[in-house]
Parts: sequence; C-alpha cells; structure tokens
Amino acid sequence: MSQEDVELVRRMFDGGPEIQSLLLDGSDLSGHPWLSLFYPECVVEELAEIPDRAAYHGRDAIVRFFQRGFREVWDEWRFVPLEIIKGRDGVFAAVDNSGRSKTGAEVQMDLFQVFRIRDGMIIYVTAYLDRRRALEAVGLSE
Repeated sequence: MSQEDVELVRRMFDGGPEIQSLLLDGSDLSGHPWLSLFYPECVVEELAEIPDRAAYHGRDAIVRFFQRGFREVWDEWRFVPLEIIKGRDGVFAAVDNSGRSKTGAEVQMDLFQVFRIRDGMIIYVTAYLDRRRALEAVGLSE
C-alpha cells in the first residue's frame, strides 16, 4: 500500500459533505467525479452487526447506499475520519460516525473501516466495531 492509497481514502471522506448535499437536494450522482474514486465493480459491505446486512456492488449501488442513508434513514449523518493509515493489505480508517435518524434517535459510534485499493481506486470497503479486527484486516496490529 502506498501513501497515494491513503490520500485516495482521504479524498473519499472529503467529498462526503458535497455528496450529502447533492443527495438531499435530489441530485443525480451518475457521472459525478467522486464516484470515480471507486472501482467500477467495487463492493461496499455494511457492518456485520446490522440487521439485514447488505453488500452493494458497483458504483450505481454505492449511490443507492448513500441515497438510502441520506434520504430514508438519517436526517443528519456524518463520517469524520480521525485516523487514516496504510497497512500491508489495505487502508485503515478510524471514523467518528454520528447522526440523527429520521425517528429522532441520536447516534454516535466509532467505526473502523477497511479499504482495499486496485488500480488507484477503492474496490472494497467494510467496517468493524472492533479496532483490532480492522487493523488485522489490513495487516497491522496495535
């Protein structure tokens, strides 16, 4: 893994507020430059602890994942990276995930995300509640 991979993940997080704003305004994201950060056949897997956990395959599915989150589940939803480091097998990100659901529930949790990179694009993303497991998934340990 290279420093460029870390910067790629950082750019993905940096684009989040704009993506949220566009989705809340009902904009179509197809063709948006932010999607080019993801490999065409990428996979985003939800946390294993989520009931009815899903995996999203491809750029169009990523758009649907975020549309659902920003339009159906969350009134406010923030992902703030606290730490992004490269590992032998991917990029690790410690993320402050917080928001308020459509039902008014306030949520704050630390997520530990794992990113795999191919050809300068994100090909796979998943998250863990356990920091140690996420670090191990990218070939690091504490």
